[in-house]
Amino acid sequence: MNNLVKMAFIAAILFSSHKSFAKIITWDFEFEVSFVEDRTNGGWTNPLVAGDILSASLSFDDNIGIVSESSSQTFFDASNVVYDISALTSDDWLNNLAPNSWVTHSNSREGMTIQSAYSIDNALIGDINWEALIFGFLDYDAATPYTSFPKDWGKTAVGFTYHRDLDANSSGSEIYITGESISATQRMIVTEPTTFLLFLLAILFIGSRKLIK
Repeated sequence: MNNLVKMAFIAAILFSSHKSFAKIITWDFEFEVSFVEDRTNGGWTNPLVAGDILSASLSFDDNIGIVSESSSQTFFDASNVVYDISALTSDDWLNNLAPNSWVTHSNSREGMTIQSAYSIDNALIGDINWEALIFGFLDYDAATPYTSFPKDWGKTAVGFTYHRDLDANSSGSEIYITGESISATQRMIVTEPTTFLLFLLAILFIGSRKLIK
């Protein structure tokens, strides 16, 4: 088998296995703030008001697994889900995400939720003691229950809820903000680099063998 045939053979194998590799799907949102409650007495300096426009992003791979499923709820493995509203979340937010994701089934609608929280133990007054961000939507026109992670986040309006607690000595959120999406755009799907790396290594291997000969 000559090198050209070997190369074609390896390329065919990698191409056929390409489907088994996850693709990263990213949605970019614009949210309009609908409600702001600030009970920090000047401790929070972000001057958001209703009507402000915020940018957000949501990324996940296309083969998110199901953790558990019942007639009322489907829970997903959200360990690779990354989302953020940079104008709201703290600098440490993306390094401490541990999101949960689920769909609540009902006869009248399907409700999708992605939720994550970040907390600091023994926080001092003025520090961020706890913050949480929740993405989600209600789909009243779902033909069938969402038993796989939704790919088309532009199908229905997405909302967010944001909480931040600045005082470890009090309960509840000093900052509470909600908003609704006014646009949702999916970026070009990017294949995980593993496939391309394997293909490149195969090419280099064949080339090196040819040089040795």
